Amino acid sequence: RAKKGKDRSMKSACNDHTAKAARRYVSPRTRPLTSEEAQIRALAYAIKDPDCDQDLIDAAAREMARLIDGERGYLIPVPSHTRSTKANRHLANAVSFCTGGKFQVADILDRKEPTDSACQRHRQKLPPLEPDAHRIFLAFPDRIALTGTDRIYFVDNVLTSGNTIEACRRALLGLGTGLVYADAHHDVPNNLTMKGTAP
Repeated sequence: RAKKGKDRSMKSACNDHTAKAARRYVSPRTRPLTSEEAQIRALAYAIKDPDCDQDLIDAAAREMARLIDGERGYLIPVPSHTRSTKANRHLANAVSFCTGGKFQVADILDRKEPTDSACQRHRQKLPPLEPDAHRIFLAFPDRIALTGTDRIYFVDNVLTSGNTIEACRRALLGLGTGLVYADAHHDVPNNLTMKGTAP
């Protein structure tokens, strides 16, 4: 476990603690990883690739879908720092399939311009971008029709500072929360283990 207060670069502007993560992401910079933690890290990186093997995407999606079992609504792919939603759209589509279509994928967000990679900034010990610096906005409002009972999840591979999810929430006027494969920010145990549904 990382020591509290040791890394100011991970300061978060995100006050939302409702994000759901299937796994806890542990950085090898904090301590040696267990075999399971290394596998989680490898899968988290793999699904970041827009051309990732579908079997790997499905493996992550199955775990993420368990966290929203019994709900319905929208899965919104988070645009990458390059503005592409391809990788997260693949992931969202796989999660939607695992829910039996109870969630629709709405590819509605974009960035006004490319930004620095959150992972790269963390490796360089730079502070994360503030939410507004992500330049995320609602590009296609006609692709979503909210009923008032729909749950909204922003789909991403890893939550680092939480600021990207916060930027997505601001683009949707404060609605929605994160649904990620791995959480590297919140010091919480594995959500699937807590629910008693870990494989």
